[in-house]
Amino acid sequence: MLSYSILGMSGHRTSPAALAAAFVLAAGSPAIAQNLPDPAQDEIVVTVTALGDRSVDALQGNVTLDRGDVIESLGDGLGETLEDQPGVASTFFGRGASRPIIRGLGEDRIRVLSNGLAQIDASSVSPDNAVGSEGLDAETIEVLRGAAALPYGGNAVGGVVNVLDGRILERAPDQAFSGQALASAATGLDEAQAALAMTFAGHRFALRVDGFTRDAGDYEIPGFAESVSLRAEETAEATAAGEPAPDFAEGTVPNSFAEADGAGVGLSTYGGWGYAGFSARRLESTYGIPEAAKPEEGPSNDVAVFAGPRIELEQTRLESRIGLNRGFGIVDRVQLEAAYVDYQHTEVEETGEAGTVFTKEGFDARAEVYHSIGVSTCVIGLTGTSVEFAAEGDEAFVTPTDIQDVGLFLVERFEFGAWTIDGGARAERRSYGNEALGDKDYDLFAASLGAGYRPFEGLLVGLTVARSERAPTEIELFANGAHLATNTFEVGNPNLEKEVSTSIEGTVRWTGARFGFEVNAFRIGFEDYTTFFATGLDDAESGLPIFQAAQDDAIFAGGEITARGDLGQVGPVFLRADVSFDVVRAELDTGGNVPRIPPRSFTLGLEGETDRFSARAEWVNVAQADDLAGFETPTEGYDLINARFSLRPVAGQDRLVVRLDGRNLTNEEARVHPSFVKDLLPRPGRSVRLVLSSTF
Repeated sequence: MLSYSILGMSGHRTSPAALAAAFVLAAGSPAIAQNLPDPAQDEIVVTVTALGDRSVDALQGNVTLDRGDVIESLGDGLGETLEDQPGVASTFFGRGASRPIIRGLGEDRIRVLSNGLAQIDASSVSPDNAVGSEGLDAETIEVLRGAAALPYGGNAVGGVVNVLDGRILERAPDQAFSGQALASAATGLDEAQAALAMTFAGHRFALRVDGFTRDAGDYEIPGFAESVSLRAEETAEATAAGEPAPDFAEGTVPNSFAEADGAGVGLSTYGGWGYAGFSARRLESTYGIPEAAKPEEGPSNDVAVFAGPRIELEQTRLESRIGLNRGFGIVDRVQLEAAYVDYQHTEVEETGEAGTVFTKEGFDARAEVYHSIGVSTCVIGLTGTSVEFAAEGDEAFVTPTDIQDVGLFLVERFEFGAWTIDGGARAERRSYGNEALGDKDYDLFAASLGAGYRPFEGLLVGLTVARSERAPTEIELFANGAHLATNTFEVGNPNLEKEVSTSIEGTVRWTGARFGFEVNAFRIGFEDYTTFFATGLDDAESGLPIFQAAQDDAIFAGGEITARGDLGQVGPVFLRADVSFDVVRAELDTGGNVPRIPPRSFTLGLEGETDRFSARAEWVNVAQADDLAGFETPTEGYDLINARFSLRPVAGQDRLVVRLDGRNLTNEEARVHPSFVKDLLPRPGRSVRLVLSSTF
């Protein structure tokens, strides 16, 4: 009944026969089972919450992916890796760049962290800029939906994604030597990748080294790269100009290659007193910009191959962390952590010459003090960030800007029997120093209050209210130029006010032995919601449509539903079914919709497992996007059938796991509505990936 009523909310085609067939064939994505309430997950700790909650105790929706889940969900970029999670979508800018969108909120309203510290990359500046974190070297990925991530500032109003790499150990591991390895290759994606990590540990010290490589060529698609509407528009323009019809790329997305290499090292010392460690990581990535790619000229061009513009990205990241477990006075524990990042990406033209160079160099640091007195547990923290951002070149659309941010926060929890009360507040000052337009300062404040009630074991009912203030970004304030990645001419506004959001979220979570579910519903009201609005005018020199940074009140509302149930055992095979659904609507106070909001999605699945193998299939139904903003075009809905099979030659062990992962098995054209290039390139078509992984 749940699946029928949910699907009925969509205008996408769904017959009863199709529903029946899909129920037989379907299964949730491999990561969905991890995200649903399960007694085995009770001890999973979400480190990104201020007090390190167990996943089943967090008052708001959360997802934790361990290494196995990351491998099974692995996509091209962080957004693609996480898009199967309820409430999460991807910006999808081809193979090289994708950033997560949570509940319709993206860009600077989602904090992407590495080990709890800022990424300091340019992914929130432009959708063609890759996130500095990679799924291939992630030990764990945490996703916290909603405004519970108060310690991370006003630009975490939509949530937080925290990528943990495991390079700094907090305690002695069980083995003196351990490691993990991965190798994979995929048809349809023209992709091969490998990763290796090893840990050498003694009584007091540990050394971890890791690295990965990825080499992917242009990916295959079921039809044309450009959408039907865009091809018709370009053909009409050519006809009106008396020119021959364009030769459209088909079968493969030109210039969609992506290459990446990374290596890291971490050194740790630990004992009863706590731990201390230092790590270093280097990432280099080169990927094509497919939205600028066109097929080579010539009548014999059946499948286009094109050497177009590309991005060359480099990032060096240094981190240090100290945790002191021996308290003094009312202090139970102290944690200090800091990161230095040197980031650069260069947009290389077709001629091989460097076009625009984006650089970010900066520090992020946190100091946290924990204490417990009676029924109260508290953390007090001080944060500081200093970043120098610059864009230089012919296509630089924002002048160099220095960004300073200092914050002080407090989060406290009170537990009274079945009741839990969480409260917190954060004061923050953000300062901008722009080379052309001078200084701007914003004083920001955020507060949240949540209550959870457990009437009996396994059931949690929670309610959280929060108020948060967010400063405009350097792009919203100071942009003034052609932004070719989005095909717009962006004009910032240095007089923007701070954005204020008030949110309320309810959670009901049941964790049972054979059945579990979670329901999250939210509403966020924005005062002075800031974005780039279409003006309907074109820039005289570039011919690009002008988008002006402006503010309007807005309301985001929606929720997620996840459920799983054990179906019993058939011979040696244990069966489990799961389902997930998410939806968000975002409207402006003056009328109309917020642009690029993900349409609702629905996933239904079935898994069979023994001690040696597991098999899953998945049906994903994404609705047509027709709640449109001004000058925005609709996006067709789509259905994806995915499946995977895993084999463990040694029963019950992960010393060797062989995985076969098939995605979009029906080879359906699928376009991502939140993507700026949805009409220029679809998702990949049918692909089959072979993955060999080992722990030792």
